[in-house]
Amino acid sequence: MKENSNEREIKPNLESGLKESKSKKILVDNGLEICRIAYEISEERKAWQPIVLDVSRQTSLCTYVFIVSQAVRSQVKSLSQFIIKELAQKGYSPLGKEGLKTSEWVLLDYGEVLINIMHQPDRDFYCLEELWSKCPEVEF
Repeated sequence: MKENSNEREIKPNLESGLKESKSKKILVDNGLEICRIAYEISEERKAWQPIVLDVSRQTSLCTYVFIVSQAVRSQVKSLSQFIIKELAQKGYSPLGKEGLKTSEWVLLDYGEVLINIMHQPDRDFYCLEELWSKCPEVEF
């Protein structure tokens, strides 16, 4: 196993948030890249309060949680579809997608990253930031 946490030999499903490096036969953890892309898309699309939290010390489920919201459910769905499309163009496919039909709270699972795109009243109700309050925020 490599010492650098960004370059480690693992054997996950390549359709998750991991890509195979072309220059080396190792897998590179691209969680931060996925977060950066989702964050930039959210900023461009005028989404509300995008935040990335490093939850690696609180859970083994994932490394990062991305949370963003929109005022209208149709905007939640549109933003979700746009993030999925842009990440797919970069070679990332979600392991799972939940909530696209109702567009109240869309969850996209990219392995090391859980992307939460929420209707603002649902974000206010569930207070995910409070759940992860001990986790540091990642700045972009």
